[in-house]
Amino acid sequence: MKHLLKVLCILILTSCEKQKEVTTNNVEDFVSVEQVVQRVFDDIWSSNKSELLSKYHTDDFILLEHGEVWTNDTIFNWCERAKKRDQGAKRINSFDFFKAEREGNRIWMAYHNYATFKSENGEGKAQWLESIIAVKKDTVWKLELMHSTRVNRK
Repeated sequence: MKHLLKVLCILILTSCEKQKEVTTNNVEDFVSVEQVVQRVFDDIWSSNKSELLSKYHTDDFILLEHGEVWTNDTIFNWCERAKKRDQGAKRINSFDFFKAEREGNRIWMAYHNYATFKSENGEGKAQWLESIIAVKKDTVWKLELMHSTRVNRK
């Protein structure tokens, strides 16, 4: 009986350790994906650095943008046009991540996206409700899908 109790205790402790490891890995990976989202908006959507798309997006990435399907090519072209019309406005991005789920090497997140646009003419604000799916390729998290809906400001 004493031996059985020891085995049971070891099994419970091992199970708790594995659960702790999975939870710790999830937290670290969720933070990593949140950082990818931040960098995508800072580098691509704010600084128009189209050359960084492959750093943050999978080759087959799609963005569902207010009823349109955008690919990496669409976003690349948008960045190139944005560079030409740049009038010195600065976009500052912030996020409120409120839901995250993980299944294997795939993470799904939902969040509020806030942008403040500053220029010599003043300041404007915009907000979106978004979700992403990120996949881990080797050791790198990349976005595979993004869905974005504008939120009307009141």
